[in-house]
Amino acid sequence: MTNRMSNSYDQFVGRYLGLESMEVTETLLDLCGAAIDWRALSLLKQRLQEERAKVPLLEARGYIRLREKSEQMVAALTALIAALEGGGNEEENR
Repeated sequence: MTNRMSNSYDQFVGRYLGLESMEVTETLLDLCGAAIDWRALSLLKQRLQEERAKVPLLEARGYIRLREKSEQMVAALTALIAALEGGGNEEENR
């Protein structure tokens, strides 16, 4: 695919997935696979900051389960970012 066609395709996919249910999206990911690489780092770091900021607010309001979920998200994002930052240099050096 040319770069222009690829950009249009990515927009179409993004628009479609934004409207689709999570169940169908999960099925599509299972069928087609998904890749998160170094290009997602800025978004992932932003999400990490957002989730870290939510934890004390949720705790102050007594939302225990939401706080726990947010803490799990922080842990998952932290590990993913570390893996991408460690693996990004190897990809660039190939």
